[in-house]
Amino acid sequence: MSTENSKITDTTADLKSALTFKKDGAPFCTRFNDIYFDTESGYQQSDDIFICGNNIKQRFIEAKSTVTIAETGFGTGLNFLLTLQAYQKAKSECSHDLAPMHFVSVEKYPLNKEQLSQSLKALPELAPYATLLTEQYLSEKNTTKEQVFEASFLNNKVRLTVIFDDASQGLKQLSVAKKPKDNSKLTCDLVDIWYLDGFSPAKNPDMWSAELFQQIARLSQEQASLTTFTVAGFVKRALQDIGFRLEKLPSKGKKKEILRGTFHRVNPNKGYQHRPKITKPQHVSIIGGGIASACIAYKLATQGVKITLYCKDDAIAQGGSSNAIGALYPLLHQSQDDISSFYQAAFWRAKHFYNDIYQQGFQFDHQWCGLLELSYKDSLTQRQNKFEQLAAWPKELIQSVNASQATEIAGIPLQYGGLFMPNAGWAAPQQLVQQVLKAAQETGRLKIKTNTHIKKIAPMTHSAASNKEVKWQLTSNKGNFNASILIICGGAEVIDLDYIKSLPLSATRGQVTSMQSNEMISPLKSVLCHKGYLTPKNNNIHCIGATFQKNDTNTQASSSDDQYNLAMLNKCLPDLAEHINWQEHDISSSKARLRCMSQDHMPLVGAMPDISAHIETYAHLAKDKNWRYTEPAPVESNLYMALGLGARGLCSAPLAADIIAADICNTPYPVNSEMLFNLSPNRFIIRDIIKRKL
Repeated sequence: MSTENSKITDTTADLKSALTFKKDGAPFCTRFNDIYFDTESGYQQSDDIFICGNNIKQRFIEAKSTVTIAETGFGTGLNFLLTLQAYQKAKSECSHDLAPMHFVSVEKYPLNKEQLSQSLKALPELAPYATLLTEQYLSEKNTTKEQVFEASFLNNKVRLTVIFDDASQGLKQLSVAKKPKDNSKLTCDLVDIWYLDGFSPAKNPDMWSAELFQQIARLSQEQASLTTFTVAGFVKRALQDIGFRLEKLPSKGKKKEILRGTFHRVNPNKGYQHRPKITKPQHVSIIGGGIASACIAYKLATQGVKITLYCKDDAIAQGGSSNAIGALYPLLHQSQDDISSFYQAAFWRAKHFYNDIYQQGFQFDHQWCGLLELSYKDSLTQRQNKFEQLAAWPKELIQSVNASQATEIAGIPLQYGGLFMPNAGWAAPQQLVQQVLKAAQETGRLKIKTNTHIKKIAPMTHSAASNKEVKWQLTSNKGNFNASILIICGGAEVIDLDYIKSLPLSATRGQVTSMQSNEMISPLKSVLCHKGYLTPKNNNIHCIGATFQKNDTNTQASSSDDQYNLAMLNKCLPDLAEHINWQEHDISSSKARLRCMSQDHMPLVGAMPDISAHIETYAHLAKDKNWRYTEPAPVESNLYMALGLGARGLCSAPLAADIIAADICNTPYPVNSEMLFNLSPNRFIIRDIIKRKL
C-alpha cells in the first residue's frame, strides 16, 4: 500500500476486504493471513505480554509525570483497551491522583468504525472500555482520509493518538520537543514503554525495518521498557544494536516465549561509563559465603548458569551475615541525591526478593514491622522537620511522626518522635542466606565448597589453560581451581586479595550484642534507631549495637564493646533504657564482624577495572574533565565484584545481584546508566584522574 505524502490511500472497500471474521468471532486479516487475536487466548496473552510484561499497573501508581506508551500496530485497539483498564484499576487502588497517560500508536491499515466494533464484540470482558473507544472513533468515511485520530478518556487523564501510517513513517512524525519547529508534527514526551505488536516479521517484514528501530531509539526514554511477542533473531539483534538489553521470558498461550528489554542511553562521549559485554557463560565461580554471594548465586542459577561457590568458613553465613537479627531499611537523605536514590531502589528490590523467596517455601525469621529513626536531640528534630517540609520521598517509604504516634507504632513508651519507615523491618540474616542458597541449589546448578579459603587469584596464561574458556586460576588451602568467570564478593576478608587491594576499600569492625528479653521490652513492635539500634525480639532475643571501629580487624567479641552498646542506648534514649533496665547479666551473646566499606558509602558492583590502562587511556581528563572519550573502559577480563556493601548488605545485595547478572547474561539492567556508573568499580579511578591524584 502506498503512503505517499503520509496519507492513507486505501479505499474503504480495500480495508473491508482485508478483514474477515472466524466462526468464534475472532477478526482475521486476509492481507497478512493472520488473526488479530484469538478468542481463546488473545486477551490473556496480550495482557501477559504487554501489561504484565511491562508492569503497567504498578508503574501508573508510582509515576510522577506523564507515562508515555508507544505501540506499533493499533489493530483492533486491544492493547490500548487493556492499558486503559489497567489505568482504571491503578486509580481505584491508590489514594493519590495518578499521573496522566499518553498512548501513541501507529497503524498502516486501520479498521473502520464498523469493523472495530464488530471485532471487539469478541471480547465482552472489555466491553465498557470498547464502548468508550468506539464512541469517539472516526467514522468509516473519515478513516481513510484522516492522518491522525485523537481522543481522551477518564476525564482527560488518558490521551490516545493513533497515526494512520507505516510504523517508521508514523513515528518519524513525532516530535519530543516542547515546541516543535514544524507545526505539522505531533508531540509526545520520550517514550517510557513500548509495545512492539503488529503482525509477525514472517508475515509482515516491511514493518520491522531498520528505520523503525532507529525511530524507537530516537524516541526512547532512558530505561524505557519494551515487550514484543516476536523472538526473531534479527529483531533481537536490531534492538540490541540501538541500546536495548533483552531477555527471553516464558509466555502463556500460543506464544511460548516473548522478549522483554530496557533501553540504556549511554553517553557515547564517556566511554569509561560503558560496561563490558561478554557472552553468557555456562559456569561462574563466586568467592564468598554471605548475603551478596547468595543473591548472586540465586540470580544466576535461575538464569541457567552453573555456579561454584567458595566459602572459607566451615559453613555459610559466618561473617557479617551471621548476626541474629539484621535491620532492613534504606539510607535516605533529605533530597533525592545519588546515594539515597540507590538505597531506596535497593530497599524495594530487597523486600520484593525476600518476600518472593519466602513465598516459594524457603522460610526464615523476619518481620516487616517498620523502623523508627528517633529524633532524640535537637539536630535530629531539625532534620525530621526538614524531611517533612521537603517531602522528597513518598509516605510509604518514610514519614514524620510525633512522640505519641511513635509510642503507638513501637508498642512501648517513647519520649521522642522521629522518622518512620513503615515498610522496613528485620530479618535473621544467617537463616536468610541459608534459604536463598537452598533455593539456588534446588535448581541443580549450584555447588558450595566450604572450608575453602581462596588466597590468591591469577589470570591463566594461554599455555597453562587447557580450556580456552578458563580465564582465572584460584589458589586455595585445598589446591588450585580454574574459573572462566570469577565474581568476588567475600566482604572485608577479601580486601587484601590480588587486584582487590588496589581499590579504595576498608574494613570496619562492628560488634552486636544480643540481649535477653524482659516484660518491659518484649512488647516492642518496630525497629528503633538512635546512634545505634534496638530490634524487636526474635527467639526471646533483642539485638543492640553496633560499634563502629575503623581499621580494626579483630573479630573477637569484647565485654567493653557490650558495655559500649548498652551505654549508647542509655545515652541516646535514657528513659527507655531505664524502663528496660538491662544489666550485664542480661547479655545473651556477642558477635564482632567486619564490614567492607567504600569511600563514598556506595557498593562496588561490576567489572574489575584495569587501573594502569585507565590512567593511560583517559589521561586528558586531568586537564579537561569533559574531554570526549569513546574508548570503552579497559577491564580485567571476566573478573567481577560486589563489594563495599558496608552495614547495609541486607538492603543492597539483591539489587547488586541483579546488576551483576545483567552484566554476565546481557539481560536488562534494573537501574539507569547514571546509577550504573555510580556503582561501577572504575568510578574511583576516573575521579582520581580528574582530581590529578593518579
